[in-house]
Amino acid sequence: MKLSEYKGHLKQRFEILQASCHFAFRKEVAYAGNNWAGVISTTAYTLSMLLFVHIIFGNTKQIAGYSHNDMLLYFFVAQLTYYTNWYLSMINIHELTIDVNKGNLDMILTKPVPALFYLTTRNIGGFRFFVDAFPPTLAIVFSIEWSALSINHTNLIYGVFIFIFGSISLHVFEFLAALPVFWLGESENIIDLAGFIGAGAGSMIPFEGFSRPLQIVFGTFIPVLITTAFTTSAILEKTNPRFLFLWAFIIALFAVIIRKIAWNFAIRNYTSASS
Repeated sequence: MKLSEYKGHLKQRFEILQASCHFAFRKEVAYAGNNWAGVISTTAYTLSMLLFVHIIFGNTKQIAGYSHNDMLLYFFVAQLTYYTNWYLSMINIHELTIDVNKGNLDMILTKPVPALFYLTTRNIGGFRFFVDAFPPTLAIVFSIEWSALSINHTNLIYGVFIFIFGSISLHVFEFLAALPVFWLGESENIIDLAGFIGAGAGSMIPFEGFSRPLQIVFGTFIPVLITTAFTTSAILEKTNPRFLFLWAFIIALFAVIIRKIAWNFAIRNYTSASS
């Protein structure tokens, strides 16, 4: 691929992202009541979890080597994982199944745009992400005694990259759960199951709290520990950050390759719902 073609592809994808964010913003601000309901529900959940963590550590000093303060940081990262995954990934994945069932995918495949990229980025809820995430995560931030945490800049950088790699892997895991719609005609329940596993598996259990076999399963084949458990462990240096970084990078690389192969296979077997 020539440099000019590569720049053209990047420009096209940037324009798609720009249009997606603009469209999502206009749609989200049109339903203010729904936005307030989202804020109330997420804030109530966060406050209840903060109370739960406080009660747990009223009876114990550590869990798998994590103090009360460490677990609050863990909860903070877990919440960032949830909001990032839902508003940047799951909304688009749910819409994919609707497009397949209604035949809308036919029109998308004929557009002069990269179909896979468009389908997974067309609805990025930046405004809802900020509105829903800001109040509850702020409550967590003020609950953490940051000066008591042992964090250095190097481990923090490792943690940021691990979080990004984990988000990619988690997205692919949930995206693959949507593809049976091409054969079964419906995959909403499969997506919900994948989303439930992604949101719940290890959300309040540190990486070091899992046995080695489960670390491998949930860090490789069902990569739901990377964004939260790997990231927090690396930042606090509970496990070697370089090791976790390399692990997360390899899984994300394989995930991207598998997503492309699976998508091409699904498209080859696609039967138009409108024909």
